[in-house]
Amino acid sequence: MDFAAARYYPGGTVAILRETGRILLVNPTVTPHQLRRAAGAVISATTERVLATFFTSQSLTLAQSDTRERAAATRQRYLDAIRTPLRQAVAQYNDAQVSEQDRRTRTGRRTLSDITLATRLRILRDLAVHICAGRLVTGWAEVTTADLEGFLARRPAALHQQTYALRRFFAWAKGRRLVLANPARTLALGAQPAFTGIVLDLATQRSLFRRWITETISSQERLVGLLAILHAATNAEIRALTVADIDLVRQALILHGRPSPVPMDPATWAAVQACRRDREATGTMNPHLIVSRITRSRDAPVHSSYITRLLAPAGTNPAVCRQTRLTQLVTDLDPKLTATVLGMRDTGLVRYLADNVDRDRLHRSRTNTR
Repeated sequence: MDFAAARYYPGGTVAILRETGRILLVNPTVTPHQLRRAAGAVISATTERVLATFFTSQSLTLAQSDTRERAAATRQRYLDAIRTPLRQAVAQYNDAQVSEQDRRTRTGRRTLSDITLATRLRILRDLAVHICAGRLVTGWAEVTTADLEGFLARRPAALHQQTYALRRFFAWAKGRRLVLANPARTLALGAQPAFTGIVLDLATQRSLFRRWITETISSQERLVGLLAILHAATNAEIRALTVADIDLVRQALILHGRPSPVPMDPATWAAVQACRRDREATGTMNPHLIVSRITRSRDAPVHSSYITRLLAPAGTNPAVCRQTRLTQLVTDLDPKLTATVLGMRDTGLVRYLADNVDRDRLHRSRTNTR
Protein backbone atom coordinates (compact mmCIF):
# COMPACT_ATOMS: atom_id res chain seq x y z
CA MET A 1 0.00 0.00 0.00
CA ASP A 2 2.78 2.43 0.88
CA PHE A 3 4.45 1.76 -2.47
CA ALA A 4 1.29 2.67 -4.43
CA ALA A 5 0.33 5.59 -2.17
CA ALA A 6 3.71 7.23 -2.74
CA ARG A 7 3.14 7.24 -6.50
CA TYR A 8 -0.59 7.75 -7.02
CA TYR A 9 -3.47 9.81 -5.72
CA PRO A 10 -5.69 8.19 -3.03
CA GLY A 11 -8.42 7.10 -5.44
CA GLY A 12 -5.90 5.45 -7.77
CA THR A 13 -4.22 3.69 -4.84
CA VAL A 14 -7.55 2.28 -3.66
CA ALA A 15 -8.31 0.99 -7.18
CA ILE A 16 -4.93 -0.73 -7.39
CA LEU A 17 -5.38 -2.39 -4.00
CA ARG A 18 -8.95 -3.44 -4.84
CA GLU A 19 -7.91 -5.16 -8.09
CA THR A 20 -4.92 -6.85 -6.46
CA GLY A 21 -6.99 -8.03 -3.49
CA ARG A 22 -9.68 -9.43 -5.79
CA ILE A 23 -7.12 -11.64 -7.55
CA LEU A 24 -5.54 -12.80 -4.29
CA LEU A 25 -8.95 -13.77 -2.85
CA VAL A 26 -9.66 -15.93 -5.87
CA ASN A 27 -6.22 -17.56 -5.91
CA PRO A 28 -4.02 -16.90 -2.84
CA THR A 29 -1.14 -18.92 -4.37
CA VAL A 30 -0.78 -16.71 -7.44
CA THR A 31 2.85 -15.85 -8.24
CA PRO A 32 4.22 -12.39 -9.12
CA HIS A 33 4.60 -13.48 -12.75
CA GLN A 34 0.93 -14.44 -12.90
CA LEU A 35 -0.23 -11.03 -11.69
CA ARG A 36 -0.13 -9.65 -15.21
CA ARG A 37 -2.72 -9.07 -17.87
CA ALA A 38 -0.60 -11.04 -20.32
CA ALA A 39 -1.00 -14.06 -18.04
CA GLY A 40 -4.78 -13.80 -18.10
CA ALA A 41 -5.33 -11.69 -14.97
CA VAL A 42 -8.21 -9.22 -15.24
CA ILE A 43 -6.45 -6.04 -14.11
CA SER A 44 -5.98 -2.62 -15.58
CA ALA A 45 -2.80 -1.41 -17.26
CA THR A 46 -2.08 0.91 -14.32
CA THR A 47 -2.30 -1.89 -11.77
CA GLU A 48 -0.12 -4.14 -13.91
CA ARG A 49 2.50 -1.39 -14.21
CA VAL A 50 2.55 -0.71 -10.46
CA LEU A 51 2.81 -4.40 -9.59
CA ALA A 52 5.59 -4.94 -12.12
CA THR A 53 7.53 -2.00 -10.70
CA PHE A 54 7.01 -3.17 -7.11
CA PHE A 55 8.08 -6.77 -7.76
CA THR A 56 11.12 -5.55 -9.70
CA SER A 57 12.18 -3.22 -6.87
CA GLN A 58 11.88 -6.13 -4.44
CA SER A 59 13.95 -8.42 -6.75
CA LEU A 60 10.98 -10.78 -7.11
CA THR A 61 10.91 -10.44 -10.90
CA LEU A 62 13.31 -9.21 -13.55
CA ALA A 63 12.88 -5.78 -15.06
CA GLN A 64 10.88 -5.89 -18.28
CA SER A 65 11.14 -3.55 -21.23
CA ASP A 66 8.88 -3.31 -24.25
CA THR A 67 11.71 -2.06 -26.45
CA ARG A 68 12.59 -5.52 -27.69
CA GLU A 69 8.92 -6.34 -28.19
CA ARG A 70 8.42 -3.25 -30.36
CA ALA A 71 11.55 -4.07 -32.36
CA ALA A 72 10.36 -7.65 -32.88
CA ALA A 73 6.95 -6.39 -34.01
CA THR A 74 8.61 -4.08 -36.54
CA ARG A 75 10.69 -6.90 -37.97
CA GLN A 76 7.61 -9.13 -38.13
CA ARG A 77 5.77 -6.52 -40.19
CA TYR A 78 8.57 -6.55 -42.75
CA LEU A 79 8.53 -10.34 -42.83
CA ASP A 80 4.76 -10.46 -43.32
CA ALA A 81 5.09 -8.16 -46.35
CA ILE A 82 7.33 -10.69 -48.16
CA ARG A 83 5.61 -13.24 -50.34
CA THR A 84 5.48 -16.81 -49.10
CA PRO A 85 8.09 -18.40 -51.43
CA LEU A 86 10.73 -15.95 -50.22
CA ARG A 87 9.58 -15.35 -46.65
CA GLN A 88 10.93 -18.49 -44.99
CA ALA A 89 14.56 -17.81 -45.89
CA VAL A 90 14.33 -14.20 -44.72
CA ALA A 91 12.71 -15.36 -41.47
CA GLN A 92 15.63 -17.74 -40.88
CA TYR A 93 18.05 -14.92 -41.62
CA ASN A 94 16.24 -12.73 -39.10
CA ASP A 95 16.48 -15.46 -36.45
CA ALA A 96 20.22 -15.77 -37.12
CA GLN A 97 20.68 -12.01 -36.71
CA VAL A 98 18.72 -11.90 -33.45
CA SER A 99 20.66 -14.88 -32.07
CA GLU A 100 23.95 -13.18 -32.91
CA GLN A 101 22.73 -10.00 -31.24
CA ASP A 102 21.83 -11.94 -28.08
CA ARG A 103 25.21 -13.70 -27.98
CA ARG A 104 27.08 -10.44 -28.32
CA THR A 105 24.95 -8.83 -25.63
CA ARG A 106 25.62 -11.64 -23.15
CA THR A 107 29.37 -11.52 -23.80
CA GLY A 108 29.56 -7.75 -23.48
CA ARG A 109 30.56 -7.20 -27.10
CA ARG A 110 29.34 -4.40 -29.34
CA THR A 111 26.03 -5.38 -30.94
CA LEU A 112 24.01 -4.27 -33.91
CA SER A 113 21.07 -2.08 -33.02
CA ASP A 114 17.46 -3.07 -33.55
CA ILE A 115 17.21 -0.31 -36.16
CA THR A 116 20.01 -1.92 -38.20
CA LEU A 117 18.36 -5.33 -38.09
CA ALA A 118 15.03 -3.85 -39.14
CA THR A 119 16.66 -1.87 -41.95
CA ARG A 120 18.16 -5.04 -43.43
CA LEU A 121 14.75 -6.70 -43.42
CA ARG A 122 13.21 -3.64 -45.01
CA ILE A 123 15.72 -3.78 -47.86
CA LEU A 124 15.02 -7.48 -48.39
CA ARG A 125 11.29 -6.77 -48.37
CA ASP A 126 11.72 -4.09 -51.04
CA LEU A 127 13.88 -6.46 -53.08
CA ALA A 128 11.27 -9.20 -52.86
CA VAL A 129 8.52 -6.82 -53.99
CA HIS A 130 10.70 -5.60 -56.87
CA ILE A 131 11.49 -9.10 -58.10
CA CYS A 132 8.00 -10.55 -57.71
CA ALA A 133 6.49 -7.61 -59.58
CA GLY A 134 8.22 -8.66 -62.79
CA ARG A 135 7.83 -12.44 -62.75
CA LEU A 136 6.85 -15.42 -60.65
CA VAL A 137 9.66 -16.33 -58.27
CA THR A 138 9.59 -19.52 -56.19
CA GLY A 139 12.85 -19.05 -54.28
CA TRP A 140 15.93 -16.92 -53.77
CA ALA A 141 17.95 -19.30 -55.96
CA GLU A 142 16.21 -17.79 -59.00
CA VAL A 143 17.49 -14.27 -58.26
CA THR A 144 20.23 -13.12 -60.60
CA THR A 145 22.85 -10.39 -60.46
CA ALA A 146 20.86 -8.46 -63.06
CA ASP A 147 17.86 -8.47 -60.71
CA LEU A 148 19.98 -7.00 -57.94
CA GLU A 149 21.52 -4.37 -60.20
CA GLY A 150 18.08 -3.31 -61.39
CA PHE A 151 16.90 -3.01 -57.80
CA LEU A 152 19.94 -0.98 -56.74
CA ALA A 153 19.56 1.38 -59.69
CA ARG A 154 16.23 2.61 -58.33
CA ARG A 155 17.84 4.46 -55.40
CA PRO A 156 21.42 5.51 -56.19
CA ALA A 157 21.63 7.52 -52.94
CA ALA A 158 21.17 4.31 -50.90
CA LEU A 159 23.53 2.23 -53.04
CA HIS A 160 26.14 1.67 -50.32
CA GLN A 161 23.69 0.61 -47.62
CA GLN A 162 21.54 -1.59 -49.85
CA THR A 163 24.53 -3.29 -51.47
CA TYR A 164 26.03 -4.07 -48.09
CA ALA A 165 22.74 -5.58 -46.86
CA LEU A 166 22.32 -7.71 -49.99
CA ARG A 167 25.88 -9.01 -49.84
CA ARG A 168 25.38 -10.01 -46.23
CA PHE A 169 22.12 -11.83 -46.91
CA PHE A 170 23.22 -13.76 -49.98
CA ALA A 171 26.53 -14.73 -48.34
CA TRP A 172 24.49 -16.16 -45.47
CA ALA A 173 22.11 -17.90 -47.91
CA LYS A 174 25.06 -19.41 -49.80
CA GLY A 175 26.48 -20.74 -46.54
CA ARG A 176 23.12 -22.36 -45.75
CA ARG A 177 22.88 -23.77 -49.31
CA LEU A 178 19.71 -21.85 -50.00
CA VAL A 179 21.25 -20.56 -53.24
CA LEU A 180 23.69 -22.32 -55.56
CA ALA A 181 25.64 -19.18 -56.45
CA ASN A 182 25.91 -15.84 -54.71
CA PRO A 183 24.42 -13.23 -57.10
CA ALA A 184 25.62 -10.34 -54.92
CA ARG A 185 29.27 -11.39 -54.94
CA THR A 186 30.21 -9.15 -57.86
CA LEU A 187 28.36 -6.11 -56.55
CA ALA A 188 30.69 -3.25 -55.62
CA LEU A 189 29.96 -1.33 -52.44
CA GLY A 190 31.12 1.97 -53.85
CA ALA A 191 31.98 5.02 -51.79
CA GLN A 192 30.27 5.55 -48.48
CA PRO A 193 27.71 8.36 -48.86
CA ALA A 194 28.70 11.70 -47.44
CA PHE A 195 26.81 13.40 -44.66
CA THR A 196 23.88 15.38 -46.09
CA GLY A 197 22.06 16.38 -42.91
CA ILE A 198 21.39 19.82 -41.49
CA VAL A 199 24.20 21.63 -39.67
CA LEU A 200 23.54 24.76 -37.65
CA ASP A 201 25.61 27.80 -38.56
CA LEU A 202 27.75 29.54 -35.99
CA ALA A 203 25.29 32.39 -35.38
CA THR A 204 22.46 29.93 -34.67
CA GLN A 205 24.65 27.92 -32.31
CA ARG A 206 25.52 31.06 -30.36
CA SER A 207 21.84 32.08 -30.19
CA LEU A 208 20.86 28.66 -28.87
CA PHE A 209 23.67 28.67 -26.34
CA ARG A 210 22.57 32.07 -25.00
CA ARG A 211 19.01 30.78 -24.75
CA TRP A 212 20.03 27.66 -22.85
CA ILE A 213 22.12 29.50 -20.27
CA THR A 214 19.13 31.69 -19.40
CA GLU A 215 17.57 30.62 -16.10
CA THR A 216 14.05 31.57 -17.20
CA ILE A 217 14.07 28.76 -19.76
CA SER A 218 12.84 25.33 -18.67
CA SER A 219 15.60 23.36 -16.98
CA GLN A 220 14.80 20.24 -19.02
CA GLU A 221 15.07 22.14 -22.31
CA ARG A 222 18.36 23.66 -21.20
CA LEU A 223 19.79 20.30 -20.19
CA VAL A 224 18.75 18.46 -23.36
CA GLY A 225 19.93 21.27 -25.62
CA LEU A 226 23.34 21.68 -24.00
CA LEU A 227 23.98 17.93 -23.81
CA ALA A 228 23.20 17.60 -27.52
CA ILE A 229 25.00 20.66 -28.87
CA LEU A 230 28.07 20.55 -26.60
CA HIS A 231 28.49 16.86 -25.75
CA ALA A 232 26.86 15.18 -28.79
CA ALA A 233 24.52 13.18 -26.54
CA THR A 234 21.91 10.98 -28.19
CA ASN A 235 18.24 10.75 -27.26
CA ALA A 236 18.88 7.32 -25.72
CA GLU A 237 21.76 8.61 -23.59
CA ILE A 238 19.69 11.54 -22.32
CA ARG A 239 16.61 9.42 -21.62
CA ALA A 240 18.62 6.82 -19.67
CA LEU A 241 20.30 9.45 -17.48
CA THR A 242 19.47 8.88 -13.79
CA VAL A 243 20.24 10.75 -10.61
CA ALA A 244 22.77 8.05 -9.72
CA ASP A 245 24.69 8.91 -12.92
CA ILE A 246 25.57 12.35 -11.58
CA ASP A 247 29.11 12.52 -10.18
CA LEU A 248 28.99 15.49 -7.82
CA VAL A 249 32.66 15.26 -6.88
CA ARG A 250 34.07 15.36 -10.41
CA GLN A 251 31.13 17.32 -11.89
CA ALA A 252 30.60 14.66 -14.54
CA LEU A 253 27.79 12.56 -15.97
CA ILE A 254 27.79 8.85 -16.76
CA LEU A 255 26.28 8.60 -20.24
CA HIS A 256 25.52 4.95 -20.96
CA GLY A 257 27.56 3.79 -23.93
CA ARG A 258 30.46 6.17 -23.28
CA PRO A 259 33.72 4.55 -22.13
CA SER A 260 34.20 6.99 -19.23
CA PRO A 261 32.29 9.69 -17.32
CA VAL A 262 31.81 12.90 -19.30
CA PRO A 263 33.09 16.08 -17.58
CA MET A 264 30.54 18.87 -17.65
CA ASP A 265 31.20 22.46 -18.61
CA PRO A 266 29.84 25.15 -16.23
CA ALA A 267 26.75 25.87 -18.36
CA THR A 268 25.70 22.23 -18.67
CA TRP A 269 26.48 21.53 -15.02
CA ALA A 270 24.24 24.44 -13.99
CA ALA A 271 21.45 22.98 -16.14
CA VAL A 272 21.97 19.57 -14.51
CA GLN A 273 21.60 21.08 -11.04
CA ALA A 274 18.52 23.09 -12.05
CA CYS A 275 16.88 20.01 -13.58
CA ARG A 276 17.71 18.02 -10.46
CA ARG A 277 16.11 20.63 -8.20
CA ASP A 278 12.96 20.79 -10.34
CA ARG A 279 12.74 17.01 -10.30
CA GLU A 280 13.02 16.85 -6.50
CA ALA A 281 10.33 19.51 -6.16
CA THR A 282 7.81 17.18 -7.83
CA GLY A 283 8.40 14.48 -5.20
CA THR A 284 8.73 11.81 -7.86
CA MET A 285 10.33 8.46 -7.12
CA ASN A 286 11.33 7.91 -10.73
CA PRO A 287 15.13 7.50 -10.74
CA HIS A 288 15.59 9.26 -14.10
CA LEU A 289 16.77 12.85 -14.21
CA ILE A 290 14.23 13.89 -16.83
CA VAL A 291 10.64 12.99 -15.99
CA SER A 292 7.35 13.96 -17.56
CA ARG A 293 3.82 14.16 -16.26
CA ILE A 294 3.26 10.58 -17.40
CA THR A 295 6.49 9.06 -16.04
CA ARG A 296 6.36 10.99 -12.76
CA SER A 297 4.53 8.10 -11.09
CA ARG A 298 6.53 5.40 -12.88
CA ASP A 299 10.10 4.17 -13.02
CA ALA A 300 10.43 4.17 -16.82
CA PRO A 301 12.30 6.83 -18.83
CA VAL A 302 10.44 9.38 -20.91
CA HIS A 303 9.61 8.60 -24.53
CA SER A 304 12.06 9.73 -27.20
CA SER A 305 9.40 12.04 -28.65
CA TYR A 306 9.29 13.91 -25.33
CA ILE A 307 13.00 14.72 -25.64
CA THR A 308 12.39 16.05 -29.15
CA ARG A 309 9.43 18.18 -28.07
CA LEU A 310 11.50 19.82 -25.35
CA LEU A 311 13.57 21.67 -27.96
CA ALA A 312 10.60 22.63 -30.15
CA PRO A 313 10.31 26.11 -28.53
CA ALA A 314 13.91 26.76 -29.59
CA GLY A 315 13.15 25.86 -33.20
CA THR A 316 15.49 22.87 -33.34
CA ASN A 317 15.75 19.24 -32.23
CA PRO A 318 18.38 17.09 -30.50
CA ALA A 319 19.37 15.27 -33.71
CA VAL A 320 20.34 18.49 -35.50
CA CYS A 321 22.27 19.74 -32.47
CA ARG A 322 24.11 16.45 -32.11
CA GLN A 323 25.09 16.12 -35.76
CA THR A 324 26.31 19.72 -35.71
CA ARG A 325 28.62 18.86 -32.81
CA LEU A 326 29.75 15.63 -34.46
CA THR A 327 30.67 17.51 -37.62
CA GLN A 328 32.77 19.97 -35.62
CA LEU A 329 34.53 17.27 -33.60
CA VAL A 330 35.36 15.12 -36.61
CA THR A 331 36.59 18.10 -38.63
CA ASP A 332 38.63 19.73 -35.84
CA LEU A 333 39.96 16.57 -34.20
CA ASP A 334 40.00 13.12 -35.79
CA PRO A 335 37.38 10.43 -36.51
CA LYS A 336 39.20 7.78 -34.49
CA LEU A 337 39.68 10.06 -31.48
CA THR A 338 36.07 11.25 -31.62
CA ALA A 339 34.77 7.69 -31.92
CA THR A 340 36.86 6.57 -28.93
CA VAL A 341 35.55 9.39 -26.74
CA LEU A 342 31.92 8.94 -27.75
CA GLY A 343 31.95 5.14 -27.74
CA MET A 344 31.22 4.91 -31.47
CA ARG A 345 32.78 3.31 -34.53
CA ASP A 346 35.14 5.49 -36.54
CA THR A 347 33.77 4.06 -39.79
CA GLY A 348 30.43 5.72 -39.04
CA LEU A 349 32.06 9.12 -38.50
CA VAL A 350 34.15 9.24 -41.67
CA ARG A 351 31.08 10.33 -43.64
CA TYR A 352 31.12 13.64 -41.73
CA LEU A 353 34.46 14.48 -43.37
CA ALA A 354 33.23 14.33 -46.95
CA ASP A 355 32.91 17.71 -48.68
CA ASN A 356 32.93 19.66 -45.42
CA VAL A 357 34.38 23.18 -45.44
CA ASP A 358 34.52 25.41 -42.39
CA ARG A 359 33.48 28.65 -44.07
CA ASP A 360 34.31 30.80 -41.07
CA ARG A 361 37.83 29.39 -40.87
CA LEU A 362 38.27 29.79 -44.64
CA HIS A 363 37.11 33.40 -44.41
CA ARG A 364 39.55 34.15 -41.60
CA SER A 365 42.44 32.63 -43.51
CA ARG A 366 41.66 34.81 -46.55
CA THR A 367 41.46 37.89 -44.35
CA ASN A 368 44.82 37.15 -42.74
CA THR A 369 46.58 36.81 -46.11
CA ARG A 370 45.57 40.27 -47.21
